[in-house]
Amino acid sequence: MAQVELRNVSKIYSEEKKVVDNVNFTVEDKEFVVLVGPSGCGKSTTLRMIAGLEEITEGEILIDGEVVNNQPPKDRDIAMVFQNYALYPHMTVYDNMAFGLKLRKYSKDEITTRVAEAAKILGLEEYLHRKPKVLSGGQRQRVAVGRAIVRHPKVFLFDEPLSNLDAKLRVQMRTEISKLHHRLDATMIYVTHDQTEAMTMGNRIVVMNNGLVQQIDSPLHLYNEPVNHFVGGFIGSPAMNFLEGVINNEGALTFSVSEKINIKLPASFSNKLNRFIKNKLILGIRPEHFSLTRINSSEEDFFIEAIIEVIEPLGNETFLYFTIQDKQQVARVDSDANVIIGNKIKLFMNSSRIYFFNENGDRIV
Repeated sequence: MAQVELRNVSKIYSEEKKVVDNVNFTVEDKEFVVLVGPSGCGKSTTLRMIAGLEEITEGEILIDGEVVNNQPPKDRDIAMVFQNYALYPHMTVYDNMAFGLKLRKYSKDEITTRVAEAAKILGLEEYLHRKPKVLSGGQRQRVAVGRAIVRHPKVFLFDEPLSNLDAKLRVQMRTEISKLHHRLDATMIYVTHDQTEAMTMGNRIVVMNNGLVQQIDSPLHLYNEPVNHFVGGFIGSPAMNFLEGVINNEGALTFSVSEKINIKLPASFSNKLNRFIKNKLILGIRPEHFSLTRINSSEEDFFIEAIIEVIEPLGNETFLYFTIQDKQQVARVDSDANVIIGNKIKLFMNSSRIYFFNENGDRIV
């Protein structure tokens, strides 16, 4: 397996816009790194440049310490799994998996051994003589993964491989790909727009937006320590709630959202926020950090009042939806919460788990 390094990599389709803008990161040997972001953020273009399917406008890409900018895909020793399975419909599963090896003139015995090994790993042994049209979506995706495995490449690249599957199959397949990573001990780079896939699969996550890398971190650190407004809002489901307001200190430190909504801040925030008095800030809080009861008895009450508009009971938890500043907000509370639509309730905030961002979106607290 191998290390993959991107140094100041950019892709420009026209003079007006960089689709990928000065991207720098390193995927260590045997690491599973996920590129995540909204559609059009440049993550798939970045992956295709690593694969050699897109030319690099600026910068360098190194695989195993060697600059590969001018190497064709076939010489980079990578294997790519695409969003659409790209299987040959007239060939059997065996022939689909063996096709690349035949082109590279491997012996018949070597091909048989490699295909058998991959089929065993992926549970495809009984399907080897069937054609793709009789397989389910999940089975076809496993064939596409098997076609990559038989190559024994230095690096595996996955371009949104689960987006065509239904919800249950996506959960099953992401588990299988994670197990595959541990079994093969392989270097893997995985692109997705689904932050749940990113959080559950990657050793590290690269969050991208508008061609720029926003943050690179482990899943939990990314979730708990977002560097900016975008990362905080993109990572997490349901998404982080945001309230725009002004910090005031007229006898007590408050966050004024509107004339009617003034949130009294705990005394512990004085040192952190006094220098931002009269500044416009954005308060961020995740749904699970609301509570219907007081959270910290040693601290002043820190809450917001809201009229509940929608209740979603999910069995193990309940989502409460309400509107502030014409934006939908959500609280995640216990399933036994006694709340009625139309009720005005207090939602207490966990003061140790809130964030403040400045007008540029950078986190300040």
